[in-house]
Amino acid sequence: MLTPWDSIALSILLVLGQTSPDPAPPTQGAMALWREGQEAMKTGDFPRALASYQASQKVAPWLARTQLSLAATYIQVENPAKAAEHLRKYLELEPSHWQVRQQLADLLLQLGHKALARQEFLHHVHAAQSALESGVQLRATQKDFVLLVHGHGRLMELAEDDHNFQAYHLHRGLGLFFLAKSCEQAAISESIVPVSIGQKKPESNPGPAPQEILLKSIHELMETQKQAPSEPRSAWYLHQAWKEMGQRALAEHWLRIALQSPGSGELHPAEMRHMALAKVGLQMEQRLLRR
Repeated sequence: MLTPWDSIALSILLVLGQTSPDPAPPTQGAMALWREGQEAMKTGDFPRALASYQASQKVAPWLARTQLSLAATYIQVENPAKAAEHLRKYLELEPSHWQVRQQLADLLLQLGHKALARQEFLHHVHAAQSALESGVQLRATQKDFVLLVHGHGRLMELAEDDHNFQAYHLHRGLGLFFLAKSCEQAAISESIVPVSIGQKKPESNPGPAPQEILLKSIHELMETQKQAPSEPRSAWYLHQAWKEMGQRALAEHWLRIALQSPGSGELHPAEMRHMALAKVGLQMEQRLLRR
């Protein structure tokens, strides 16, 4: 039986399959077969969909959307191993689709391949943060942050299974940090929803405030620092969390610790870029204060 996440993932796969660019011009025959598969999927005729997609794959093996559609169909017929195989092939053709990488990681975890799943989840969260922080996407949405929370939550669970409490606290802290960002984005989205004249604004169901979640994130990241004082990611996100809280002195304190940490290799490129910019800003402030 499909899990709720599988059902959500299926709709994502189908949408991406219709819009993803192709690395090489597909032949008309391959596209026609792929469209036949799409029509069969809409009516629930999965055997015909599989046959159409497989025929399309033979004609144009470079057609990325066919791999994605094959994965979606295998999810529907409850064959996660084959779905994972085609998701991996898709990501070889379209490595920038970090949302799909999360689905691959979830399938690998479902299949019991914990080490491979951990590797894919790490790749997923790094690629997601790089995309969100480098301007590849014009504006991060609440859904983007929810996917990051999901990835760090899975990594937290895997760390707990391995009794790796340093990694457990780190990923719990990072997950809470991005959960706070998700709540902020949800509040922004809600505030700009247009309301017609005479229509009451729908009542919201407020959860924990972002600052409450940030305080929990800070607690978990502090636990990571206790176990590994030279771990730079926890120090860097303590800097970010205190900055979000408006605590300038504490934010600067943790920035200095992050900059002094010897293990910079544990940061991924997007984090290293932002830390370098923060370092330049700190140095500029010091020069101005000395004058």
